[in-house]
Amino acid sequence: MSPRAAWRLEDLGFASVHDYTAGKIDWLAAGEPTEGPGPPAARVRSILDTGVPTCGLTEPAGPAAARAGAAAWPVCIVVNAGGVVAGRLRVDKVAATDTRRAEDVMEPGPATIRAHEDLAATLARMADRHVAVLLVTTPEGLLLGAVRSSR
Repeated sequence: MSPRAAWRLEDLGFASVHDYTAGKIDWLAAGEPTEGPGPPAARVRSILDTGVPTCGLTEPAGPAAARAGAAAWPVCIVVNAGGVVAGRLRVDKVAATDTRRAEDVMEPGPATIRAHEDLAATLARMADRHVAVLLVTTPEGLLLGAVRSSR
């Protein structure tokens, strides 16, 4: 909100007021909630699956991929200690016995989208491109979850 609006809220007695300088689109892209008149638009956030399997950069790739496969996911997402997406392990390309570190086996820089993207357009794009899983991250790259085309 603007500094003027923040000042007004403080003037009205609100104690914890912040000026969110990144803006509304950043707020929406991070998957944060919004309010407003009328029904909300169907956004990716509405079907976000937060159960996407993850592993750390130094974890053994094989067991991580096997764990994802056992949970019926085609990928295991490799994240750093802060939860930022680094890459993905494809279950069909990594043997369960592979002991190499995930960062040595991963496909780096997978495609991601933001939580505020239009749901219908996203699902149509996934179908057109035969994409089974699309990662959803914040603008800073933090993993929020995934959209699965089988929904």
